[in-house]
Amino acid sequence: MSTFTGRPRTAARMFVIDRQERVLLMHERRDIGSVESHWITPGGGVEGDESLIAAASREVYEETGLRISLAPNSQPIFVERVQFSIAGRSYDQTNHYFLARVADGLAVEPAAHTEIERLVVIEHRWWELAELEASTVIREPVAMVEVIRKALHAGDEGNQANGVGP
Repeated sequence: MSTFTGRPRTAARMFVIDRQERVLLMHERRDIGSVESHWITPGGGVEGDESLIAAASREVYEETGLRISLAPNSQPIFVERVQFSIAGRSYDQTNHYFLARVADGLAVEPAAHTEIERLVVIEHRWWELAELEASTVIREPVAMVEVIRKALHAGDEGNQANGVGP
């Protein structure tokens, strides 16, 4: 039995949903130079004493150029623990996912990609939930379509986006 010895990390990620109920995802290589890829939400590690809400908003801006301000009482709609390695570093990460509703037709242009992101991000795309569910692409979290639908059905609109735009 092997034990994963990745560096503990807390991350904040965001399901960015437009009015057509499409989700914004990033297509990334699993590691620098890898041919394996997956589709994930914008997000990343919490820095210093940053709150989860602040980290989610900062990461979305850095990776997409969209300025999304979550309500101060926003809560994650999904939490998962993942273990992975990238650029020679191993992580044992807890992802906290928020949901934010935005207008249709927003252009995505990264504002501040890290060096690793510049090497692994392939593209951004707005996915219809039914299309994503029927697709054979690898998506993380695997249950994202179910999680998003459940939140939308439950009327989880407490995470409205404010000030979206470049």
